Amino acid sequence: MASQQRSKWIPAMAVPVVVGVIALGGGLTANAQADLPDRTAEEILDLAAGHQDTSFSGTVEASFALGLPQLPTQQGPEQGGPEGSSAARAVPDGLAETFSLLSGTHEARVFADGADRVRVQVFDGTDERNVVRNGQEVWAYDSAENRATQVSLPEGTDGEGPGHGRARGGIGDLTPERLAEKALAGLDPTTQVTVGEDTRVAGRDAYTLRLDPRTPDTLVEDVTLAVDAATGAPLSVRVRAVGQEDPAIRVEYTSYSTETPDAGLFEFTPPAGAEVDRVRPDGGLWPDAHRSGPPGVGEHPAGGDTVLGSGWDAVAVIPAEKVPAGLTDSPLLDQFAMDSAEGRVLSTPLATVLLADDGRVLAGPVPLERLLEVASSG
Repeated sequence: MASQQRSKWIPAMAVPVVVGVIALGGGLTANAQADLPDRTAEEILDLAAGHQDTSFSGTVEASFALGLPQLPTQQGPEQGGPEGSSAARAVPDGLAETFSLLSGTHEARVFADGADRVRVQVFDGTDERNVVRNGQEVWAYDSAENRATQVSLPEGTDGEGPGHGRARGGIGDLTPERLAEKALAGLDPTTQVTVGEDTRVAGRDAYTLRLDPRTPDTLVEDVTLAVDAATGAPLSVRVRAVGQEDPAIRVEYTSYSTETPDAGLFEFTPPAGAEVDRVRPDGGLWPDAHRSGPPGVGEHPAGGDTVLGSGWDAVAVIPAEKVPAGLTDSPLLDQFAMDSAEGRVLSTPLATVLLADDGRVLAGPVPLERLLEVASSG
């Protein structure tokens, strides 16, 4: 039964660590060890698989070593004139936000009361971004832009899909549990799983698991997870890139409580004067929704992408017609993308993205050679 629970808990994610992965860092230290009853790797995986999204709250700290450039953000009159700076206008909607989330250091507060009542708050100086799910309603709000996005999910949904993804805007993945799910999705014969030393995270005893890819065609050296010994909740995730000693990605709670959060935390009303996007469950905007930038900019593909391979060397291929408008022709990409035989390349220690000359986009936690091989094979 436990093994069946684990198979349901692990989502069907063929690319476990890619550009959208979020890095958080904090308080797990080598000398903060616990002394727990011995468990096998299979038993710890089953413990994590049996973990349900129960009531808890915690603080997550984030730090990144992905080498991404800092992009200007869209600015209002008080920051950059009536229409913002020319550099900001050159950034596709959402691209600067994504790069911002994957750079520097961030702090997030997480509140949950079951799987369908969740709030994630990310702080950036005096600015704050929120994602709030209360039943079948999801809100995302950015205080810097005073802009909110609302999605009403169909009954019976688990909260995934294009509409929820758009509302979440990336920050809903800023939890150790979400990143652990993505890492554990690579558990197959290409992964060696071993048990590390017991540790303590956010004052809680935890087991440690190490995932080592068995394939040489990946940029991931290993992934280390800390699993709460009492609840099975993932408390920490660290990802090392090939050839690097320090983690390129770290995710962990610095505080964690199993008390039920106040119900009011899951209520959300847009502030007065906020611009509101109302998104259909399929990810598209309703006809009367506010839209900034050219049509299509910042929209997510509606499906049709292909994943080649599985596990740590999988490559996602997005057809040209499904690539978001404004992504491949951004002038800023010319500043940090490299030329290759098949197109332009954006590389990080853990992922490579190929903007192919034929309009396709290929991405994965793999070296450039792997992407070029896939691109040339058609």
